[in-house]
Amino acid sequence: MHPYYRSLEKMAHHASIIEQDWNRFVEQTCVKHIQQGTVLIETGEPVKHAYFCSEGLFRLFYTLADGREYNVGFSPEDDYVTSYGAMIQGELSTFSIEAMEDSVVIEIPYHVLMELMDTSHMWERFVRKSVERLYIRKEERERELLYLSAKERYHAFLLKYPGLDKRVAQYHIASYIGVSPVSLSRLLRSDPH
Repeated sequence: MHPYYRSLEKMAHHASIIEQDWNRFVEQTCVKHIQQGTVLIETGEPVKHAYFCSEGLFRLFYTLADGREYNVGFSPEDDYVTSYGAMIQGELSTFSIEAMEDSVVIEIPYHVLMELMDTSHMWERFVRKSVERLYIRKEERERELLYLSAKERYHAFLLKYPGLDKRVAQYHIASYIGVSPVSLSRLLRSDPH
């Protein structure tokens, strides 16, 4: 087995996906090496693949008309990354996804996922559990933005993404928690965790 598939294979094994179905999945997906700074999915593009990050880190961000960018999430290793809404609905992505480090992904065509789910209840369960995890993360993010102070949002970021504060520039963290880089710098001076 290719080493980049190991984490995903463990998840599939845990979901009781049989070897024959797993082999079909591997045959219809591929490993891609993505250089830092590469935009994996661009705003306004159709989305035909989901990706599983085996190594590296991605950020999901919106770009406003004036060019300002707002980070809405990060996908480190052992996480999925795509524009799910656009992929499922056959629409164009409303946000972009960029590699923040040299990364390795498993590219999963959407039609392959659909075929596997149509023929295997275990794959259907596996995908459902993955989507549920993403939905919960989205709900948590909305709650954080509505109810938590900047300091609390920063601490929530540290809990949700352990070690990411060492891998991501402060201005990206500031964008994610909804403050200016200057405000984040002040916050860190007054409360270094």
